[in-house]
Amino acid sequence: MNESYSSNYHSLALLPAVEKYQRRQLLKVFWLIAIGLLIFELQAETDSILSKLAAIIITVAALWPSYLWCSGRAFGMPLFPLFALTYTWTHGLPLVANHPLVITYSPESHLYAGITTAGFLIIGTSFWLKSVKSPPPLPKHYRALNGKKGNLFFLLIMALAVLFNLSKNGGWLLLDGGIFAVIRGTVLGLTVLASFVLTYQLGNRTLPNNQSRLYMILLIAYMVTDAVGLLVVGAASTFMVSTSAFIIGRKKVPIVAILIVTICLSVLHQGKDEMRHKYWFKDEPTLVQPWQYADWYNEWIAYSLEKMRAKDDVYKSSDSEEKSSFIERSSVIQMLLLTQKKSPEPIPYLYGESYAVIPQLLIPRFLNANKIRSHEGTYILSIHYGLQKREDTLGTTIGWGLLAESYANFGLLGSAGLGAILGNFYGRVTRWSMNAPILSAQSLFSVLLLAFSFQTEFSAGVYVSALFQSGMVLAGIVVVLMQNQKIPKFPAYHS
Repeated sequence: MNESYSSNYHSLALLPAVEKYQRRQLLKVFWLIAIGLLIFELQAETDSILSKLAAIIITVAALWPSYLWCSGRAFGMPLFPLFALTYTWTHGLPLVANHPLVITYSPESHLYAGITTAGFLIIGTSFWLKSVKSPPPLPKHYRALNGKKGNLFFLLIMALAVLFNLSKNGGWLLLDGGIFAVIRGTVLGLTVLASFVLTYQLGNRTLPNNQSRLYMILLIAYMVTDAVGLLVVGAASTFMVSTSAFIIGRKKVPIVAILIVTICLSVLHQGKDEMRHKYWFKDEPTLVQPWQYADWYNEWIAYSLEKMRAKDDVYKSSDSEEKSSFIERSSVIQMLLLTQKKSPEPIPYLYGESYAVIPQLLIPRFLNANKIRSHEGTYILSIHYGLQKREDTLGTTIGWGLLAESYANFGLLGSAGLGAILGNFYGRVTRWSMNAPILSAQSLFSVLLLAFSFQTEFSAGVYVSALFQSGMVLAGIVVVLMQNQKIPKFPAYHS
């Protein structure tokens, strides 16, 4: 097999073929994370043994797919392991971190929610594992981008994404809402693909040096220009996708890069509320031109430092406050606790009402000017449980997550069904992409799904419609830019 083909091909087959040394390194990282989480939960401030038990149950169930993958017992892209891992900080840790909403529920409620979450993850893991225990036969051909052309295409995408952010921030785009939404969704989908593919190749050292330098400049520029809108979640998501790609490609964790970006995003997070209060709620939208970025970030950082100093004076312990703040922001288990306390009595189950809007969300807005909002399913949940009135949803969206939504619709049966559906879906997509090169349609769709694994607050309607829109972008790439290529006969996997 020639070298250029090999670099393109050995890709998201990912770790069925890892060497024993690499598996040992991955398992070391896994056990460090697992032991650290369990120690944190055991030593948490809460006095409730039931709450600690619930957190540990969730953590063990959330880490189990990662153990299977790191140990070589599961093959392919770690889609479901990463998805399950998010339940440690969205459902497990908040139970022992004195979350202001979570502590209003009894320890018995915590345990019930913990068992529900763990059951959902165990069911999902069992369905996922059926598909990924062994690699499938090699296909006769696949549809993929040419390696060199693919790199240039994705570098162009990153450059266009930066230009889009500059135009959006500066008010250069004169488009109606429907067309703008389509363009924004297209840019986001393509950027996810570009950042993963290029970072993966950067990690496994197959990206040429000049392209590597250009890509790093574009990636930083994208994160900086995207965060100007005072929503750091976009930059954080891009970084998480890129980090996952680098870890998969290099088989090492970029600790220094993670620390630097985490510190930067954490500092910006501190002052974002003050910036939003000053610039968001005005009659005219605030426009920021490229030459104003330095002053913009200087002001933002000044608010952040001022807030951090104030916290340090009041609490005398900024580290503890930061940990609590992160867990409070990421937690969604309070929504599951709410539904389990109030349903089916005094509030009945929704019986699929929040799912019924999904077909309408798949119609592009430019084809339907009266299309419902993408978070309509989320609003149905919030209104049904008395958290919001219809007019409140115009300015605020409450994150629910898939698990709480499933329980709100069908109770425990809904949670079990969701586990089966997601485990089967993630497993089948993973298996579909196992023998595919990184620039193939199968692998790039897996990359999109990987990005959605981190969207912990999405309801089903948002998840499905956003994935559908990104999938349509990928379908266009498949039809227009990809070519059919045969797979040469060689052993795809070795032990």
